[in-house]
Amino acid sequence: MPDSIKTCLPGKSRSHLFLLITGFTVFCGISQLSRLYYPLFGLVVTAGIAFPLAWGGLTKDWEAIGFSQQNLGKALFWGVCAGIVSSLAGLAVLQERSFVSNLGQQLLIGIPLWILVISPFQEFFFRGWMQSGLAELLGKWWGLVISTICFTAWHYLSPIVDLATFPLASTGGVISTFAAGLAYGYAFQMSKNIIAPWMGHLISGIVFIIIGAMDFVQVFQ
Repeated sequence: MPDSIKTCLPGKSRSHLFLLITGFTVFCGISQLSRLYYPLFGLVVTAGIAFPLAWGGLTKDWEAIGFSQQNLGKALFWGVCAGIVSSLAGLAVLQERSFVSNLGQQLLIGIPLWILVISPFQEFFFRGWMQSGLAELLGKWWGLVISTICFTAWHYLSPIVDLATFPLASTGGVISTFAAGLAYGYAFQMSKNIIAPWMGHLISGIVFIIIGAMDFVQVFQ
């Protein structure tokens, strides 16, 4: 940890920052290993959901990680906005856009997965836990930017980069992923409610299914 940060942060805050760094490192490490053995990714998904929930239970400060009944209207508004922005960012780098022939089957599999698994494990971890923690320690804008950088980098350490039909492994893919993460993080920052990034990520996921940028049938096969 740089001396400048050590000087600025009290001991308890330094411990929190160390925990954030360690948690992210472990999360990325397991994700990288799961590229060699895909079933390990289930552990990543479980950790992404369970760890922030355990943190909320331990600290008893659920509102700090966005689990609140307040600002529901604002959360829905910013969630829709984030979904639109992230969808447009993805569409901008897609070279081919077409409706899939088995759309009903894709949506039947994809929508429950996005609602219950894909969106929450990423948003609970990167927005609810990481962004809120970094914002508390370093300020809301540094928290937003650093957590978005971590979110973007993680995509390239996980099996997502191997399995996605979306062109992640390109300059446009990196920029699009960062822009989407920034939109989710900003929605979380403005609403202070985890529903906002959860919904934003869900909307963009459904859009990508519809235009054929994600093929869940092929992934399961």
